[in-house]
Formats: sequence, C-alpha cells, structure tokens
Amino acid sequence: MRLRRTSIAATVAIAVLAGCSGGSSGGGGSPLEKTNIVVDAFPAIDSAGLFIAEQRGLFKAQGLNVTIKLASTSQAAINGQLAGTYDITSADYVTYVDNALLHKAPLRIVAESSVLQPNVLTLLVKAGSRVQSVQQLKHQVVSVNAPNDIGTLLVDSLLTDNGVPLNSVTFNNNVAFPNVGQELSSGKVEAAFAPEPFVSLDGMQAGTEVLADLDQGGSAGFPIQGVAVTQSWARANPNTLAAFERAYTQGQQIADTDRSAVELAIEQFLGLPKLAAALVSLPNFPTGVDPVRLQRLVDAMVRFGLLGKQYANFKVSTIIGNG
Repeated sequence: MRLRRTSIAATVAIAVLAGCSGGSSGGGGSPLEKTNIVVDAFPAIDSAGLFIAEQRGLFKAQGLNVTIKLASTSQAAINGQLAGTYDITSADYVTYVDNALLHKAPLRIVAESSVLQPNVLTLLVKAGSRVQSVQQLKHQVVSVNAPNDIGTLLVDSLLTDNGVPLNSVTFNNNVAFPNVGQELSSGKVEAAFAPEPFVSLDGMQAGTEVLADLDQGGSAGFPIQGVAVTQSWARANPNTLAAFERAYTQGQQIADTDRSAVELAIEQFLGLPKLAAALVSLPNFPTGVDPVRLQRLVDAMVRFGLLGKQYANFKVSTIIGNG
C-alpha cells in the first residue's frame, strides 16, 4: 500500500479559499447559469476527488448544489447525459472516446479523475487456480464488466506484453464487479478483471488471488477515468462549469495528498467497511487535463482494435475542453 504525502497547510488553505468564494456568482464574479446540477459517476475509488468535494462542501462554497448519482456502467452514465438526465458524468475514457468517435456523441472531457498505480486494477483468479501465470491464460475465459471498455484494453495490453495471442483468449463481457468472486469460484471464468475496492474485498471474502497487476508494461501509469460534459451544456453553462471545475480541482488535490480523506469519502459514497477502505490501493488523482497522457489511451485503442485504423491520426485534444 502506497504512502501519500499529506499537506495539511495546503488543504487548510484550499478550504479557506473555498469558504470565501460562496454565493450564486460561483466565486468567479459571474452569475451561475445553474445552481442545481446532477453528476452521474461510475462507483469507483477513481471518483474520490468528486466525493471529497461534495463531502467537504467545496461545491457549496462555489454556489453549487451537487447531487451525485452512481451509475451501473460508464455507458449508462453517458446515455443519461446525452438524454439530458445528468449534467456531468465521471466515467472511463475508453467509453467516452468510443461514444465521441464511433457514435458522434458531442462529449468534451473537462477534467481527469484517475491515473493507474500499482494494485488498483488487476486480473484475479480463485485460490488454487490452475492458472498461475499470464501465459497460461491461452484458451481460457477472462471476464470484464462491459465489452470493449477500459478492462478489455488493459487486458489486451497485458496479454500482448506476455506473448499471448489475443484471439486465443475468450472474453466474458458482462460480469459485474460484485459478482467476480462468485464467477471465479464457479469456474465460469478462469480470470477476471477487477478494480479496487473489489480486489481487496474479494481477497478478504472469497480468497481470490491477484494473477497480474495491470499497472505494468504498456499500460503502466495509464489514464483511467475522467469527467465530461456535452458541448451544448458547456456552451449554455460556462460559469457553472467553471465553478464545478474549481471545486473539483480542490477535491482532487485533497484526494492526492490525504489518504484519510479518500478513505472517509469511499466509506460514505461506496459503502465500504472501514477495514476495506484502509486496505485498498489508490490511483493518482491528477488535476486539469493532460492531452499527452490521454493520447496514449487513444493510440492503444487503435492498436488493439477498439478503434479502426482510420482513427490512427486522431488527436484527443479535439475532444478536451472546448476542443
């Protein structure tokens, strides 16, 4: 488990600044177009910065009343966003890019949520599994929680780095993370893609073991989850979006420097027991948006066939912010 730097002075300064910037102007001197917004987030530790911003009143300090919903899948969150049910979503980048390019969805990535670190995303096997190495996954069934999403991409990268032909592995594409332990125990799948907190929970409850950490080789330090709005929403609500981003950035800064704050947030929003929250491995929680980092993801999607070759020269910067 990684030790994180804690900057109490910086956190206090952030809170003081936030507390001085309340009101309908959003702390930026311009009136907010909307003060009540709904965020639909995939329920993962990747959203800790979002949870902290709500838990600590950072959104309220910007004049925003934020309601956080938890999505069943990233695609479900985006579907609701495109239908106008949600103002903002937090989901995995693969699903955002897939929707923006293949389905022409008018999405814009406005913030990063998480960057992969050791033991956060893994391949699990049951205790005593006959599969003891990545090479032994040839001709086996591996589960992911949705087809052609971040799990597929990371597992493809792992298999390729270990010389396993992608066509030799069968994907079971719809195994929800809470069901991973059961699917492994039943023998329906030989290995399963799983993120924290399920890595820790399944180890504690079902005795699962980590076959491979996905933070390695071509996917080391990989961008995982971000925040997006639609173009039309951003145009209609520029001051509201700016206020949201200010508070969200403060939440990310706290998440990346104060592990105890993350633990409290995921206990509340993800319903984790205190012990599990204390054991989980955490990603990095960056601020802003790094187009170079996100371009890695697009290039990998092309390499592993999640995007066609016609997108080989696509620049992710065109769907970041105002594009």
